[in-house]
Amino acid sequence: MIIKRVAYPRAALVGNPSDGYFGKTIAFAFSNFCAEVVLYESPELEILPSEKDQSRFANVRELVRDVEMHGYYAAFAC
Repeated sequence: MIIKRVAYPRAALVGNPSDGYFGKTIAFAFSNFCAEVVLYESPELEILPSEKDQSRFANVRELVRDVEMHGYYAAFAC
């Protein structure tokens, strides 16, 4: 199974769903920039966002345990 998803950024001028404006926003979406994720079915879990953050886990529980102990920082690319 392969899952591919794309997320487009937005710039909000006023409001945010989690702030005091009760979810009302004035925002613009940008279709010429994106973040893309492709997931392939595999017997193990491997995350390779950058050279500094290479880890391989036997299952999702191992990943969760590692993140709880050491934290996680993300790298973004299009």
